Amino acid sequence: MAAFDLQEQEQIASLKDWWHSWGKWAAVAIAAVLIGFAAWAGWQNYQKSQIAKAAEVYAQIEANLAEDGKFKAAVALLKSDFAKTPYAPRAALIAAKLQYLKGDAAGARSELQWVIDNSKEAVLRDTARLRLASILQEDKKFTEALALVKTPEEDGFSGLFAESRGDIYQAKGEPAAAADAYRQAIAKLPKDAPNLKLVEIKLDVLGSK
Repeated sequence: MAAFDLQEQEQIASLKDWWHSWGKWAAVAIAAVLIGFAAWAGWQNYQKSQIAKAAEVYAQIEANLAEDGKFKAAVALLKSDFAKTPYAPRAALIAAKLQYLKGDAAGARSELQWVIDNSKEAVLRDTARLRLASILQEDKKFTEALALVKTPEEDGFSGLFAESRGDIYQAKGEPAAAADAYRQAIAKLPKDAPNLKLVEIKLDVLGSK
């Protein structure tokens, strides 16, 4: 029993020596881990709070589509205070569509460019690229338009991007390039795509198969 007590005392002494040498560093490491976890948890809660607030503002946008002042104020608020949430780029897409329908092409271009520059979702960025390319095509800014629809981020947009390139080349007066782009679109589009028949008609109009 005495031998066991002596061994136990030696272990305690060793532990004290270790703690004297390394204990404070272990405490610092543990504290750092705890602080890091607390910061991560706090950030997660903050993100959830921001998304919830952004959802409320977005609901106001949908409720005030006909009230221009309230609508623009809500969109501006989402873009300034909630730019990193999924709601801001969606609001900007809606704003772009409404501005275009009102004849404000410059305003529509600005909103679409904001989506391209700020959205974290490739689908939304590709959607904005397609819409912006269409507006630029109407403005006869063909080089800029083609640059936007060169390659999509999402494979599902390949057919739509090819069709857009065909439309731009057609407007630019390059029927051979347009026909090639339309053929690419037909190859990429799903067989049940609603715009497939239209692309085939565009290709037929060019006299190319």
